[in-house]
Amino acid sequence: MPIALITGPANAGKAELVMEAVRRHLALGREPLLVVPTRADVEHYRRELAGEAAAMGVEVQRFHELIATVIRCAGERSPVLGGLARERLLAAIAARDGSDISALPASAGFARALASFVAELQERRVTPARLRSALLAVGGAGAPTAGLARLFERYLLTLRRVRQLDEEQQALRALDALRRTPALWRGRPVLFYGFDDLTRLQLDAIETLGVLVGADVTASLAYEPGRAAFAGRAGTVQALAPLASRHQQLGARTAYYAPGARAALAHLERSLFEPDARREDPAGAVRLLEGADERAELELVAAEITSLLEAGTAPGEIAVVMRTPAATADLLEEVFAAARIPFALRRRRRLIDSATGAALIGLLRCVPRPAASAALAGESGTSTARAGSRDPAGDARDLLAWLRAPGVLEHPELADRLEADARRAGAGSAEQARALWERRNWRLEAIDHLAEAQERGPAALAERAGRELAWLFAAARRRQASVLAGDELDEAGALASGQRALAELRELARLAPELAPADAFALADALQGVEFLSGARPSKRTVAVLDPLALRARRVRALFVCRLQEGLFPASAPPRPVLSDEERRRLAEASGLLLGEHADALDAERYLLYAAVSRPEELLVLSWHASGEDGAPAMRSLFVDDVCDLFHDTLSERRIRGRPAVIAGSRPATPAPARADRARRPTGTIAPLRDRELLAELVAHTWSPSSLGVWMSCPVRWLVERRLRARDLDPDAEPLARGGLAHAALRQTLEGLRRETGSARLTSARLALARELLARALEENEGEFMLSAAPERRPGYRRRLRADLERYLDHATASAEDGPGARCALEPAYLELEFGFDPPDGGAPDGGAAEAGCAQLPAVDLGGGVMLRGRIDRVDVSPAGEAVIYDYKGGNVSPAARWLGERDLQVALYMRAVEPLLGVRAVGGFYQPLSGSDLRARGLLATGTGVQLDCVGDDAREPDEVQALLDEVVAAAREAAAQAGRGELEPRPHTYAFKGGCKYPAICRWES
Repeated sequence: MPIALITGPANAGKAELVMEAVRRHLALGREPLLVVPTRADVEHYRRELAGEAAAMGVEVQRFHELIATVIRCAGERSPVLGGLARERLLAAIAARDGSDISALPASAGFARALASFVAELQERRVTPARLRSALLAVGGAGAPTAGLARLFERYLLTLRRVRQLDEEQQALRALDALRRTPALWRGRPVLFYGFDDLTRLQLDAIETLGVLVGADVTASLAYEPGRAAFAGRAGTVQALAPLASRHQQLGARTAYYAPGARAALAHLERSLFEPDARREDPAGAVRLLEGADERAELELVAAEITSLLEAGTAPGEIAVVMRTPAATADLLEEVFAAARIPFALRRRRRLIDSATGAALIGLLRCVPRPAASAALAGESGTSTARAGSRDPAGDARDLLAWLRAPGVLEHPELADRLEADARRAGAGSAEQARALWERRNWRLEAIDHLAEAQERGPAALAERAGRELAWLFAAARRRQASVLAGDELDEAGALASGQRALAELRELARLAPELAPADAFALADALQGVEFLSGARPSKRTVAVLDPLALRARRVRALFVCRLQEGLFPASAPPRPVLSDEERRRLAEASGLLLGEHADALDAERYLLYAAVSRPEELLVLSWHASGEDGAPAMRSLFVDDVCDLFHDTLSERRIRGRPAVIAGSRPATPAPARADRARRPTGTIAPLRDRELLAELVAHTWSPSSLGVWMSCPVRWLVERRLRARDLDPDAEPLARGGLAHAALRQTLEGLRRETGSARLTSARLALARELLARALEENEGEFMLSAAPERRPGYRRRLRADLERYLDHATASAEDGPGARCALEPAYLELEFGFDPPDGGAPDGGAAEAGCAQLPAVDLGGGVMLRGRIDRVDVSPAGEAVIYDYKGGNVSPAARWLGERDLQVALYMRAVEPLLGVRAVGGFYQPLSGSDLRARGLLATGTGVQLDCVGDDAREPDEVQALLDEVVAAAREAAAQAGRGELEPRPHTYAFKGGCKYPAICRWES
């Protein structure tokens, strides 16, 4: 039994003994294998051996690489079913099963849990018959879990039918082959270092190599009997101890600690979780940080690391440990990048989170689904259909994800234009977005190629998708020979993972086509959950961000253990998705079948903390935060109290709290007096306009009433909305589209009424015809005004608008016949009357001027060189040449007394404009609401004229009062134009923004 077992606490010299054994085997020419837990450990020990000129002849591997070596030596060449293919196989078997297991969620997570459960059964060499008898002993044939044995059996039968093995079967076959023929191993020594817990397969491999094959096996484990910190690892040692021919137990050593920190750190290692431990001086070797919130905690950590780096500590000698680094990876990256700390954080990301993967998945979703496949997906209730979050035909976002991938378009702005067009047109599907694209640009043949491959079958589709994936990765690097670094390495990892997954699915399609994705959309769903490793590997030039187990085989000078929060570290044991802990306990009691480890969760978490805090040589820093993002209190972990109990109260009293005074990499905080002074005066706001050509252009500018109103509300708003005029990505606001359609429909209705009857005036005799004309006008004009970007909302908006306009026609008819206006016979003479606009294409004028036989109407001079242009909704004229202006509004309207305060200038300025334009006398002007509870128009009407109308409140005024109000509005308009001519950009957010806030703070730079 040549298994040598070495145990001892952390820093007991286990690595030294293992490396001595490696050198001894090398001296004898035996080519040893050194097996360590992580990739970083592999690189570390390879460097160490290379520094001793001992790298030749020894292989440093991780455990799965050892299994690959075992498979090669055993000559096991059976084809292996990949992980993704196995998950699809298990999901398909579960879906077809008639038992209660088919009711479990058919999601990617459930399929992954089933695959993990099957792997556990394989590693423990459990047969379907053994599992069935155990399940029957616990719950009988009607138990919800009884179908698991049938699923397992069908899984194995399917593998046999397609002549494939899974990874566990291949590993066990190889180990069995070595058991039968030990000479296949050729006597190579194997040494395990850095492990503290071993899986069933790892124990099987150690037993096979050491006991049955006869290879020299050395296993080093962190363990010390009787210590509470090691209670969670006792089972592994007890499983190995009977197999060992010799067991060397090492005592604690303190030589590895720096002299100034030796007493404190050695005391921590020896006393953690031990009862009645004495208290020692932390001596600055153990420190505490308490952040105000999660960001503040990481900022405090970043400040401490920055101090260490500035003091000369190499980045590679610093490590940050978190229980689950991926949970806070984004925030940590943001804080550390701002502090300019070089760091390495490895985490698993989904293929869809990479540019290359997202592009391929988006492209696949743009492929039209075959009718049979789409119907089957709808009937079967696949996970995609049940999710309800995406259209199974793909949407415009998918097409944009593909087009925006680096290298796909030579001019990426074309994708931006497509997005704007799609959003404004309400083109939500990929098919609609593609039609918009191909209307302006070239044909997107890649979609057609995938559609053709889809018709040829799943294997052809997977093969074509692999070619597209490779092209997408290469497109951004065409004609380049640069070395990949940073994010490009992540893209390379995504490419490799995607290609492996597609190769698995292609092979699955060859063996069992019914299990492979049947169409491009299903293939996209299958690829979405594929994962790849992201981030740089730890090196001497980076601070490593790790989980506790990733550091167990190495030491660092300074260690930061972060996010020590109750519920996070220690973490509670996650529930098992297949057979809970209670079900497994009853299974073991009733049948003797042991599944999974039954270690106490708290014992396991204690060991993780011990493994972490025993790694630093000079400095250990523990950190937590006092509140969450929502301000709710966050409790620190009791593990912090366990550490504090080992040291004097000075450790807790001297903890750093709150936020760093100056966050590394950021600007110092502005002093309070400066902030107060800056609040009183907008010194940093946008500067006035000074360009002479621009000012001259503004002096000569022809204004519209609405543009003048915007300037009066806020000149900066006018600059952004009327001068810069950035193109809006969204469709027109629904109220704006509704108003545009209402204007167009009313114009067409009244014009049609004039053609049919000779008059556009509404009467009871013409009302039925007006309703018919209105319905026709709405139908004919709706294509130009999209009532909503959501197709399902358009019918409701259409019905509501028609009802509102019919109600307005009824109101206008009643007002014309029953009120005093019946005697003045006002005729709608001009509809949508335009003035001051250049003729389109140099031709005839548009609008009411053309309809009335007028020439193109010029702009109107308001005085002082201020020119006005506009479009008047309706001008009613009496036989005596007296005119009333109407401006349509969607809802509530304001009386004339509030026009200037609310900057509603249209009616007043139009009243002044029509007199020189049309040679009429403007005696009234009104805002006419088209919806709402009150359809009465509000505005001005001069008394004592030939025009008599029903007026509300003080709308009817003496002619002098009317002229005075118009003069006041014109004066305000001229002053606004003069301010623009002088370039006076004055921020006025309080005059238009909600609660005085600024709508464009990045441009305005207003600080209130």
